[in-house]
Amino acid sequence: MRGESICVWQLQERYRSRFYERYVLRWSWVNNYLCDFIYGGKSMFCTNCGQQLPDGSRFCTSCGTQLGSAPAGAGPVNSAPMGNGGFSIKQEEGSNRCCVSELGAVKVYEYKRDLSTNPLSAMIAYYASEMNIRKRQVWIDLKNDSYRLQAGAMQMMLGDIAVKSDVKDAGDFLGKMVKSVVNNESAVKPLYSGSGTLILEPTYKHILLVNPKDWDGGIVVEDGMYLASSGDIKVDMQSRANLSSAILGGEGLFNTKLVGDGVAVLESSVPYDELMEITLDNSVARIDGPYAVAWSGNLQFTVEKVNKSLISSLGTGEGIVNVYRGTGKILVAPINDLGEQKAIENTSSTNANPDSQSASKAGSALKMINSFLDD
Repeated sequence: MRGESICVWQLQERYRSRFYERYVLRWSWVNNYLCDFIYGGKSMFCTNCGQQLPDGSRFCTSCGTQLGSAPAGAGPVNSAPMGNGGFSIKQEEGSNRCCVSELGAVKVYEYKRDLSTNPLSAMIAYYASEMNIRKRQVWIDLKNDSYRLQAGAMQMMLGDIAVKSDVKDAGDFLGKMVKSVVNNESAVKPLYSGSGTLILEPTYKHILLVNPKDWDGGIVVEDGMYLASSGDIKVDMQSRANLSSAILGGEGLFNTKLVGDGVAVLESSVPYDELMEITLDNSVARIDGPYAVAWSGNLQFTVEKVNKSLISSLGTGEGIVNVYRGTGKILVAPINDLGEQKAIENTSSTNANPDSQSASKAGSALKMINSFLDD
C-alpha cells in the first residue's frame, strides 16, 4: 500500500506540473503580452493577488487592494522649514485639480469637477462642469512680503503671517465706508504680511492676474472685480470726469484704480478667453454699453453722442456711447449678456433675502428707465 500511495502521489504531481506548464504558464505569457500591448509596456503588479495593472494604478481592479503609488504631481504643494516650527501642505494636483494660471507669488487652482457632490445634485454639477462653471481658488506664497485682500476673502493662513487693518482713524473708516457703497467692495482691505501661504475662499468666478505696471497709468476695474493685490500696489478710486458720464455711462460714479508694480487678482464673470484686449495709441474707442471691464488709468472716459446731432444719433439706433480717448488698453467682454448676468445676480440676492424684494423692484424700475434712455 505504501508503494501504491507513492505512485499515486507521483502521478498526481506529474499531471499537476503538466497542467501548469501547458495552461497556466502559457496563459500568463499571453496575459503579459496583452497587458504590455494595451498599457504600452508600462505596467505594474498587485502586491496581494499579482494582477497586472496599468502603471500608476492606486487600486487593484481584481481584489481591491490599495496600492502605494501616487499619480504624477502628487506631493507637497507648498512648505516652510520644519526645523524650528513650520508647515507642510500636501494636496494632489492631478486630473481634477490643476494650476491654470500663475503670476509672481500667486497661483490659481481650478477644480474641473465637483467630486464631493451628492446623488441629488450630481447631474447639475456635471453639466455645470461641462459649461466651465467650476470652483477656482487663489493661493498666495508670501516670502517676507505682503498682500492686501478683500475683507472676508481669506480661508486659510499658514505660517508666520500678521494681519493689519488699513484703517487709520474714525474719519478714515467713514470715508472707506462711503467708497465701499459706490464701488461695491469692502470698506476695509486687510494687509497680510510675513512668510507663509494664504489660501483664499473658492469662487465660481474667473480669476484674472494682471500687473498694473503693464497698463498705462495703472488699471481701472469694474465694481466688485477687486479681490487681492500685492502690498506695493496702491488701491485708489477714480471718479468720472463729469456727471453725465457717471449717470449715462453705466460704469458707475467711482471705480477702483490699481497703480504700481506687482500682482493684482481680479474676479471676472467672463473667462479670459472671451475677453478682447484693445490697445489705443492716441486714438479713440466707442463702445455702445458698459462692456469694458477694465481700462488704463490714462484713458479719458466720457459719454457722447454717436453723431454731433442728437436727432441724428437717435436715428442710427445707437444714441449715446462710452468713449475712451488717449493711449492705453481696454479689456472688453463683447459677448457678455450683461442683462442676463444682472438678472441672475438679482434673483440670487432676492432668494437669499426675502426682504430685498422691494429693493429689487426699485432696481428693475431704474433699469427700465436706463434702457429707455440708452435706446
